[in-house]
Amino acid sequence: MIRLSRYGVRAPVNWRAVVDRALPDFAEYRRLAIQFETLPINSNQRRAGFSTFAAHVLRRRQNRPSFPCCWSSAKEALAAMSRQKCSYCEGEINSLRAGQVEHFKPKSLFPSLAYVWGNYFLACGGCNGAKSDRWPSAGGYLRPDQGDPTTELAFDLDGTVRARRGTAKAQRTIEDMELNRTWLVRRRKTHIKQMLSRLKMAEEVVLVNRGVGCRLAKHELKMVNDPAVAYSAALTECFSLVWKTACPRVRLASTQRRSRQ
Repeated sequence: MIRLSRYGVRAPVNWRAVVDRALPDFAEYRRLAIQFETLPINSNQRRAGFSTFAAHVLRRRQNRPSFPCCWSSAKEALAAMSRQKCSYCEGEINSLRAGQVEHFKPKSLFPSLAYVWGNYFLACGGCNGAKSDRWPSAGGYLRPDQGDPTTELAFDLDGTVRARRGTAKAQRTIEDMELNRTWLVRRRKTHIKQMLSRLKMAEEVVLVNRGVGCRLAKHELKMVNDPAVAYSAALTECFSLVWKTACPRVRLASTQRRSRQ
């Protein structure tokens, strides 16, 4: 997970009109959403979800109350924000259809944010499906658009991720979004191995020609540190770890982006 910027990610000017048309009575929906969110987050009534609390202000689909899905129009802007990657695991999303609009604060518990663009991220089916309507009983999750998530997460050469300094928020994010799920770890590890193979060549060149070897290593670092590259946080971390071990006397300034803890 890397820091994302919401610059330019704005709702269309007619967004309120779109939501008004989708909901039977937006004003009543808003009033009840605010009332619902005054309930304790861990109360049975709150955890049962807004569709149980105020079914009449929602649309019915397959004879069940549901939130009208208007947010699919956000995909293009969210994809640009995340460089066509999942905002959480950094896996590539290869089509608009494959990307899912993820409500950071789930709409079932925070209905007032169901139609707020600032609550949306583009996610893959793996992360969005794992998180679903989960929200911690206390605290929250790492937000890709706040702070620097790379200071909270540490990646290892085997493709796994762990909470740096053991922070509870980072640990909850890893667990509830299943950032160590088998296929994801395998994919991350494959990218790391490919990067290390190229880095090995730079290490060998350093022994013969320090200047050329350093240029090769810097070029590799620039590539993996590109926010558009899949798993860039993991690749950058593993690059720094291996380079410091293999060539401790050859410093590349940009490898100091993060210190491993």
